[in-house]
Amino acid sequence: MDDQRSGVIKSNRIVFPDGIKAGYLLVQQGQISGFVSHFSGSCIDHSERIIMPGFVDIHVHGWGRGSFGYKGNKASLKWMSHDLVKAGVTSYLPTSGTMPNDFLETSLMEAADYIATATPANGAEAIGIHMEGPYISEKHLGMQRADCLQRPSVEGFERFNHLAGRNIRLMTLAPELEGALDLIRHLRAQGITASAGHTDATFAEVTAAIEAGLNHFTHAYSGMRGFHHRELGVVGALMYYQDTYAEVAKQSGITIKPEAFDLLYRLKRDRRMVLMSDCMGYVDFPEGYEFHHYLRKETFRIKQGQLEITSDGGDTRHVCPCDYGAVQQLEMNFLDSVKKIVDRLDNGLVSVASIACENPAFLAGAQSRKGSLCLGKDADILVLNEGLDLVEVYCRGVRQTL
Repeated sequence: MDDQRSGVIKSNRIVFPDGIKAGYLLVQQGQISGFVSHFSGSCIDHSERIIMPGFVDIHVHGWGRGSFGYKGNKASLKWMSHDLVKAGVTSYLPTSGTMPNDFLETSLMEAADYIATATPANGAEAIGIHMEGPYISEKHLGMQRADCLQRPSVEGFERFNHLAGRNIRLMTLAPELEGALDLIRHLRAQGITASAGHTDATFAEVTAAIEAGLNHFTHAYSGMRGFHHRELGVVGALMYYQDTYAEVAKQSGITIKPEAFDLLYRLKRDRRMVLMSDCMGYVDFPEGYEFHHYLRKETFRIKQGQLEITSDGGDTRHVCPCDYGAVQQLEMNFLDSVKKIVDRLDNGLVSVASIACENPAFLAGAQSRKGSLCLGKDADILVLNEGLDLVEVYCRGVRQTL
């Protein structure tokens, strides 16, 4: 691309919603301005490489050297934006957790300021905020904090959203809690996605929430009442209601087994499945912070600016934030999840573009400019080789450093 974020990219495999096509992708001032099968001018020749839209991660607390969920400041968001492009993510919803109220309020203000001032040169674009909690169930906390739970209320949410500069795009809550249905109706009226997560709701309670406007499920299977043939629970509801969206986290095999992913995909297909990372950004946790990861069976703590990891067996290792090569090995990245599942999807990379780009862009309220390489959308572009490794990444037409 030139200095005006404009140019032409040639490829025999450009991934569009309706299939993979050969031709020329036109970019003008950071947006997709067209696609043609023939072009006689100068172009960037990626004939033998794959061109597809950048991934949209709507559930990411941290990645690489930044952790918005645990540091809650602009510096953490700058690092996330910088490092997410290395995983193919070009836009995202920085995701909060159930934390002390003062911390939440401050982090929302920091995010609002970052969203208002960041440029394509910063890397992946923060296109809003995902609040995971504090309106969740104590019965399915996962790694959330029991001492920071709050009761759902429209007034409480409105204060959060005001501090966030009206940038909250998705909220995860437990729909069975008192006040949750009123909040779901309010979210729906505001065009904000309401998602069930960390919830002990019954099938009937989820049904009522869907009737109120809930249309998404946070980290399907995890942090929710399971399925029983006489009480279908939250898992049964997300399977039964085919028009609801369901997200799954990184495909490491730790959070959910591959077969569980496949079962859900058979029900949701490309229309309603969503891929996200739920990454944490461990090296950017606050000094002295410590927690036990019950799935990985490891304890994480920050000591003198370094991450110390101790396994349940007693082995200890250290990771310095300055060593990105080691940092990126701490969590499976978005692109590696894609590589794990692409051959199991109905339509290969076209399916990937649906579940990793289009669907999350819709849930983030950004479908008008994110999620595909269609006319008028942002030039968020991945250039991949045959093995699906990144060759180049563009955010709004700006080439990123990998």
